[in-house]
Amino acid sequence: MSSQVSGRVSNQANGQTGLRMAPEMRGLPLLGSVPAFRRDILAAMRDGWREGGDLVRYRLGPVSVHGVSSPELAGEVLTDSAAYGKLGPDNPLRLVLGEGLLTSSDHESWMTNRRMMQPIYGKQALSSMFRTMSASVEDQLTHMAATYRTGDAVDLHTELMRVTLDIVSRCMFSTDITEGLGELGPDAVDVAINFAFDRLQNPFSPPTHWPTPRNRRFREVMDGIDALIRRIIRERRAEAEAESADVRSDDLLDMLLAARDEDTGQGMDDRQLRDEVITTFAAGHETTAVTLSWTFYLLSRHRDVLAAVQREVDEALGGRLPTVEDLRAMPYTLQVFEESLRMYPSAPIVPRLTLKDTELGGHRMPAGSRVLVNLHNIHRHSAHWPDAERFDPDRFRTVERKAPGKRHRFAYMPFGAGPHLCIGKHFALMEAHLLLAALLQRYEFRHVPSHRVVDHATITLRPRYGMVMTLHDRRPRHP
Repeated sequence: MSSQVSGRVSNQANGQTGLRMAPEMRGLPLLGSVPAFRRDILAAMRDGWREGGDLVRYRLGPVSVHGVSSPELAGEVLTDSAAYGKLGPDNPLRLVLGEGLLTSSDHESWMTNRRMMQPIYGKQALSSMFRTMSASVEDQLTHMAATYRTGDAVDLHTELMRVTLDIVSRCMFSTDITEGLGELGPDAVDVAINFAFDRLQNPFSPPTHWPTPRNRRFREVMDGIDALIRRIIRERRAEAEAESADVRSDDLLDMLLAARDEDTGQGMDDRQLRDEVITTFAAGHETTAVTLSWTFYLLSRHRDVLAAVQREVDEALGGRLPTVEDLRAMPYTLQVFEESLRMYPSAPIVPRLTLKDTELGGHRMPAGSRVLVNLHNIHRHSAHWPDAERFDPDRFRTVERKAPGKRHRFAYMPFGAGPHLCIGKHFALMEAHLLLAALLQRYEFRHVPSHRVVDHATITLRPRYGMVMTLHDRRPRHP
C-alpha cells in the first residue's frame, strides 16, 4: 500500500511533540466517515488503506478512530497493554456480553478469569468435547439427508449456523437451549450483537433508554436471554450442591462453576458466570460457521483444491465419521480452513482504546482515540502475502510455517494476538476440522452462479445474502 496521501487526505502537525497525526480521511461535515462505515466498514477502511497507508485516521462524528493495516503496527497495538487496552465502559458490546473475556477492560480481573478458564480449553477437555461435537455433526448429517436430495439448492450458511449453534449449546449446557428462548426466536443473540455493533460505529445512535422500536426489541431480547441464562446457572448450582460429583455433566458450564482462582480459591459469582457464558455462546458458534461458509464457497471456485482435499478425506476416513485421532491424518483439510481464515477472517476488526498519549508508526496517537486493527487488510497485505488475492492452502504447509523469516509473526492472526489471543482458538480449529471433513466426505457443494455473494462485516464477516449452493451426495462413489 502506498504511504502517500491523496488529495482526499489531510494531515496536521503537533507542535508539542513534533510528531504528526496520522493522515485523516476526509468525510462529511459533522458526520465524518459515519455513513461510509455504516454502508460498508471494510470497503471504507480498504479505501483509507489504499489512499493513506498502513495507519490512517477517520472521524466518526466527534470520535477519532485510527485504522491499522500492517502486521508491524498491529503487533505494537496488540502487545503493548500499557498503551492500548480494551474499549472502556462505553463499549456497546458490553450491553450484550457484560465484562467477559472479550470485553473486560479491567486487566487484573480479566487476567484472573483468563487464568481460571484456561484449563477448560486444555487438551483433555477438548478431547471430551470432541465426542459432543461428533454427536452434533452426526445429527446434522441425518437432518440434511432427510431434508435434501442431490441437486437441491440449500443455504449452506444457515445449515452451518444450525450445527455450530447445536455444538456450542451441547458443549456449554449438555443440551440445546435455543428452545428456551421461546418467542424470542433462535436469532435472538444475533439481534443483540448486531444492535451493539451498529452503536459501535455510529456515535449518533439514540440512547438505549429511548423507547424506539429497535431499543425495545433489544431490551426484550436481552431480558429473555438474561433470564434464561441466570435460571440455568441457578439450577446448575442447586444440582451441584445436591448431587455427588459422579453425576456432573462435565460440560463447559460445570467447568466454569468448578473453576477457582489459584491465589484466592474463589470461584466466579453469578454475574461473572453470566458474562462468560453469553460470551462463549455468542462467539462460539457464528465465527466457525461464517468461515466454513466462505470455505465451501472458495472450494467450489477452485476445483483442484476441492479434488485434493476430497482425496485426503476419503483416504483417511473411508466413509466413517472422523475420530479425534483422524484429524492428524488430514493436514491439508486444516490448511484449507486456515487459508479461508486468511482471506475471510471471522472477526475482521479488533478494536482497541489508546490509554495514554503515545506514538505509532512515527505518528502521534492521542489518549482516548480508538484503534481498529484491520485483519482483513493485514491478511491481504502484498508486502507479506505474495499474490495475496489467490486462494492457496499450501501457504500453511508445515514446511512453510517453520521457514525462518518466511512470515511476520503478526501477518496472520485470525484469533487475535498478544495476551488477548482467543482462548477458544483450539476449540474452533478442532470443530472446523471435524465439520469440514465430515461434510466434504458426504457432499459436494457447488455455488449457484445466480446467487450474489457479498461480504458483510459486523462483529463477524458474514455472507450478506447467505451462501446458496447445490448439494450433491458423494456416497454412491463409495459403496
